Amino acid sequence: MCTERYIDPFTDFGFKRMFGSDRCKSYLINFLNSLLGDEDKIIDITYRNTEQLGLLPGDRNAIYDLYCTTDNGGHIIVEMQNSKQRFFIDRAVYYSTFPIQKAAEPGSEWNYQLPKVYMVAFLNFVMSNYADNPSYKHDVKLVDIATGTVFYQKLNYIFLEMPKFIKCEEELSDRQEDWLYVIKNLAKLPEIPERLDDDLFRSFFQLAEVSKLSPEEYEAYEASLKRQRDNYNVVVTAVEEGKMIVARNLKEMNIPVDTIAKASGLSPEEIEKL
Repeated sequence: MCTERYIDPFTDFGFKRMFGSDRCKSYLINFLNSLLGDEDKIIDITYRNTEQLGLLPGDRNAIYDLYCTTDNGGHIIVEMQNSKQRFFIDRAVYYSTFPIQKAAEPGSEWNYQLPKVYMVAFLNFVMSNYADNPSYKHDVKLVDIATGTVFYQKLNYIFLEMPKFIKCEEELSDRQEDWLYVIKNLAKLPEIPERLDDDLFRSFFQLAEVSKLSPEEYEAYEASLKRQRDNYNVVVTAVEEGKMIVARNLKEMNIPVDTIAKASGLSPEEIEKL
C-alpha cells in the first residue's frame, strides 16, 4: 500500500500522469524550455501516438514513454529509464530515427528537409561512459571531431543522470534544477517546497497527490509501483549473486580475504561463509 503523499514520477503510471496528457501540457512545456533554452523555446506542444511503427511489414516498432511535436516543428521523445541496459545508447539512437524516417513527403519533389529531433532521457542510473564525469546533464550532437564544431544541428540527445543530481532545495539556482529536484524527490516530499510555491508548481503538486486518484487510478498506480519494486529487486539480486560468484572463484584461487572483499564489495564475514 502506498503511504506517500505524492506519486512517484519514476513509475510508468506516475510519469505519464504528471507529463503525458493535455492537462499536463503546461508542466512539460515549462520543463522542456528549461532544458532547451531560448533558441528552441516552445509555446505549444501536441501529443502524438507513442507507438511508432516500422516503414514496412515485419520492421521493428518503437514505443516511447512520451512523444510530442512542438509549435516550431520540432519532435521531442521523452523516456524514463530506471534500469541500466547494455545497449541503451544504441536504443536511444534507434528511437530517434523514427521521426526522421516519417519525415519523407510523398512524391518525387521532396527536398530532404528534416525536422529537428530531441531525445530527452531521464536515467535512474549512471551511464558507463560518464561514470567519471560529475555532470548530471549531457547534451549530445553530431560534431566534427577535428574541430569540435557541431556538424548537424537537428539531431539532439539530452541525457539526465538523476543519481548525480544531489542538490538540496537551498542549492537550487534555476528552473531546470527546480524540475529535476521535484522529479527526483516528489515521492519523498511531505509538502510543496517553499521555493516552488507558485501557480504552476501548486497545480503540479495537486495533480500528484495520491489522495486525488480515483479507485481505478490508484489500482493502476499500485500495479506500477509493484512492477518498479520487482524490477529493482531483480537487479539487486543479480548483482548480489554476481558478487558471490566472483568472491567464491577468488577464494578457490586462494586470494587473500581482504583482497576479495575489495574486489567484490562483500564483507570478510560473508566471504568466510562461502
